[in-house]
Amino acid sequence: MSDKSLPKPVLPRDPRADVNHAGVDRVGVGHTNIGPDQSQMPPSARVQAPIKSPTLGLAKPVQPVKPAQPVKLVQPAKSVQPVKPAQPAQLAQKPLTAGPPPATGPSLTVGPPPGADIIPPSLPGGFPGKSPQSPQPPRLPQSPQSPQSHPLQPPQPPQPPPGVIPQPPPGAIPQPPPGTTLQPPTQAQGERKQNSFLAESPNVGHETNEKMKPAFANVKASPFKYLPYLIGGLVLIGIVGFVINKVLGNKTNSIAPAAPEQQPAAKKSVPTEQTSLTYWGLWEPDNTVTAVLEKFEAINPGVKVNYVMQSHKDYRERLQTAVSSGNGPDVFRYHASWAPMFKEELSPMPQSIMTAAEYQQTFYQVAAKQLNVNGQIVGVPLMYEGLGLYYNKEMLTAANSEPPSTWAELKTLATKLTVRSGDEVKRGGMAIGNASNVEHFADILGLLMLQNGADPKDPTSKEAQDALAFYTNFFKEDKVWSDKLPSSTVAFARGDVAMMLAPSWRAHEVKTINPELDFGIVSVPRLGDDRLAWASFWAEGVSSKSKNKDKAWALLKFLSSKEIQQELYSNQSQVRSFGEIYSRTDLADALAGNELVAPFLQDAPYATGWYLSSYTHDNGINDLLIKYYEDAINAILGGKPVLEALETVGQGTGQILRQYGVE
Repeated sequence: MSDKSLPKPVLPRDPRADVNHAGVDRVGVGHTNIGPDQSQMPPSARVQAPIKSPTLGLAKPVQPVKPAQPVKLVQPAKSVQPVKPAQPAQLAQKPLTAGPPPATGPSLTVGPPPGADIIPPSLPGGFPGKSPQSPQPPRLPQSPQSPQSHPLQPPQPPQPPPGVIPQPPPGAIPQPPPGTTLQPPTQAQGERKQNSFLAESPNVGHETNEKMKPAFANVKASPFKYLPYLIGGLVLIGIVGFVINKVLGNKTNSIAPAAPEQQPAAKKSVPTEQTSLTYWGLWEPDNTVTAVLEKFEAINPGVKVNYVMQSHKDYRERLQTAVSSGNGPDVFRYHASWAPMFKEELSPMPQSIMTAAEYQQTFYQVAAKQLNVNGQIVGVPLMYEGLGLYYNKEMLTAANSEPPSTWAELKTLATKLTVRSGDEVKRGGMAIGNASNVEHFADILGLLMLQNGADPKDPTSKEAQDALAFYTNFFKEDKVWSDKLPSSTVAFARGDVAMMLAPSWRAHEVKTINPELDFGIVSVPRLGDDRLAWASFWAEGVSSKSKNKDKAWALLKFLSSKEIQQELYSNQSQVRSFGEIYSRTDLADALAGNELVAPFLQDAPYATGWYLSSYTHDNGINDLLIKYYEDAINAILGGKPVLEALETVGQGTGQILRQYGVE
């Protein structure tokens, strides 16, 4: 083999050559040479200078030494003597070349890096003996625990299978591993052929050279010879990583299982088809119902409830038209007295939602009576409303009087509390007797008729005549009220009247007008020994044209539950003095301490109602009948006999009841 075939050695680069006399790295401004501690240097600055050698670079760092004198090439031996097979060598690391370290994944090996216990073979053509001037790259500072523990240690490449000594790829520049002391070649080693691969004894850390044993010689292998091993190694690493990941994943799952109450929710899948329920409401703004509707959606995946607060203007007509056309809401609020008008639009409640017995035990009896069409329940009340007697505490205290409990007591006290100036009433004792400025005259008159035993369907009966005459006499004879005063609610809030009969929601209006007014509410006065009160409330129904009746009824059952009614009341109390009164009998005690609400609940078990409910804005059965009674009151106050005035009422009542199918 000629001398020209031998590669010319490249002398190691002196790391001090890149540092000027001021101690500043010439590669980039601001990188100061701070000595052997390179932990603050970027990774590119820690790459060792290449040493041209056919041997493979190893992972163990080399000790820094002084630069060596230029060496001369030594003619390798022309023949290689047969040698004994070498011991299986440790896997050598892929040689490092100039430039950034290869981007490989983190090593799963624990302990020193591969090849850390192997002394690299000496450079061919070197001088015998150890040269004190041999140039060696600086060594990275080692952690006392493990060479791999240093945070800046470059990642290790995948290792070839055991027993195979990898051959450097063509053109690669082998580099001795950092921290390994280069051993000068012995005389026997100097005679070995350059292209042979050398193996050493695994004994490391000694300064004395031991006899090197070659693994094989004169090997000319294709650069692709070990490609299958490389691919196999990568596949093996992938399999090992997958198995470890599965094992660790299973252990993690077994250590921290999901909470029992959360496991069923995790198994639920969102249905591909979403069910949308449209809910038309009255009076209650969105922020009072949104939270409870979201709870219903959470326990009923795939169901979305769209709440729409409606205006009371023409509500009954708009609702009935929309439902009849099939384009209306699935769930809607309606007044309990509208049931006859909505016979075709209301869906009967399934027994699976609530039986008739359960319904009567849950709600007040007036609900089962009014929300019944052809023997079937057609609505669920979420609130209760009736009449209560409002009184001015300061005025009654000044008169040394208590709130009345009977109509006789009320008549006497109203006269006592009235303040007149001649024939003019300056302060009314009670807002009652006429129809023009007594806002709830129809409810009061309906209560009196029922308490007196009259049948509202027969307004010309003796009981009905007496009730109407009793009502109008408060204005006509007793003169405890005047049509010159403001409307009853405003007059009470301003202190222009001492008492009035009104539903609970009027208390919010009174407080708005006069927050400082000290007033109280008691149950309606009784006419005889039997206790009977007046109810006028709203309920929720399901459209007969709804395509999702089952889910709509499930929503109403949810909203009428004890917990949800309490939550609704709490939400409503955030925007006004108190919420809608509970419709459930088992929640009456919860409001017993509220003096503005408790009287209505005390009357609820004895309450009944009819089609004289004011402020339903229905332009239907209630408003039409109320108009007939309004005309009759005005006629009586104008001097017309009671019976004659009621004859017209009787004719109109029969016509309206037949129109809406009320028997």
